[in-house]
Amino acid sequence: MLNRYAKPTEEVKIQEQQSQFEPMEFWGTVSEMFKKDGPEMLPAEDDSKVTRLAAAMLIFFIVCIILLIVYLVCSLMLMYGSVRGSRWLILPWLVATFLFILAYIAGMCLSTVLFGITLLSLAFLTIALIESCIALYLWVCVISLFQHLADRQASNQAWELKPRLNTSYKGIPTDER
Repeated sequence: MLNRYAKPTEEVKIQEQQSQFEPMEFWGTVSEMFKKDGPEMLPAEDDSKVTRLAAAMLIFFIVCIILLIVYLVCSLMLMYGSVRGSRWLILPWLVATFLFILAYIAGMCLSTVLFGITLLSLAFLTIALIESCIALYLWVCVISLFQHLADRQASNQAWELKPRLNTSYKGIPTDER
């Protein structure tokens, strides 16, 4: 697997022509690792392809952690902004969430195409699209809060998120009109 899909060296380019990606070959490679002599079939750790892929994975994970920290800050701003009634503290969360939803949909579609269109991959894509629809609905709910706060600021009304203290329930009215 590493020899076929890593960036080939000059000698590998001369030796073999790479064929199209086959999804079952990928999973076969993973299951081969768990056999008794599987780890012996792996290339050495100091191989140039292994180090290049390891560096790419490290960069990918660092970027993911940075993005998640930025999203955490945006989420904290959303909570603080919604409690205090400041609509501009909600805006970073709206932008970040919309970009994450788009990236999630694009990633799932790309994964489906790269790993082959099978029944299982289409099931995962369907689940991802349902999750994205739910996320978009919740995103639209926050947009409505953003617009509601804009209307309140335009009419100079005060906004505070406080629970109602009067929770008495008097039942269904019995008098008929």
